[in-house]
Formats: sequence, C-alpha cells, structure tokens
Amino acid sequence: MKTTKRLLIVEDDPNLMDLMVDFCEELNLAAIPAVDGASALAKAHSEKPDAATVDYRLPDMSGLDVISRLKADPRSAGFPLILLSADAHLHEAEAKAKGAVGVLLKPVTPASLRAALEKCLGVW
Repeated sequence: MKTTKRLLIVEDDPNLMDLMVDFCEELNLAAIPAVDGASALAKAHSEKPDAATVDYRLPDMSGLDVISRLKADPRSAGFPLILLSADAHLHEAEAKAKGAVGVLLKPVTPASLRAALEKCLGVW
C-alpha cells in the first residue's frame, strides 16, 4: 500500500495557500498549511512532513530564515525544502547554501510543483 506523502506549505497569502492546497489534492499529497515562520517550525516538528515549500516573504521572518532553522534542528533536518519566490533567480544560491534543494518561481503550477517534488522525493 502506497502511503500519502505530506507537504508542509508555508505561505501567508490565503489565495496562494488555497491554490497550493488544491495542487496537493491534484497530486494526491496531504497538505499541512502554515501561514508564517513560527507555525511552520512548530508544524515541521509536530506533523513530520515529507517535504516543504517555503515562501520567501513571510510576516514574521524570511523564508530563508525558516529554511536555516529547519535545517539546523535535527528533528527537521532530514526532509527536503523548496523555496518559493517571484524572484527565484535572485535567491537560488542563498537558498541552496542554507539547505534548500531548489527554488520554484511563483506563480507555481501543478507541473512545476510535481517536478520539484518528484526530484526530491522520488514520487510518481
């Protein structure tokens, strides 16, 4: 039996969050929503996701700070993190240096999300 992969979605824009949750449904993923960095850190530890997408701009800290903190904590260091940014090319090197496996250009599409997750999780 195939287990459903769990994706932590860190996004403060409610419309984009709804879109990402819809993408998860299309891709047969369980969505774990978090609207800011603090809730992302808490949910990463309590919900044990298989991967996470992290928006670059969050209300309480940058997406790069979230990635750094998740990678520094042994409880969350093992799952892949993908930064989402409208300026992906500007943040790719720093995101990867902090531990992200990649950067997706916003707006995200189901195809780009699937390709990124396939690369890091080996699903589909």
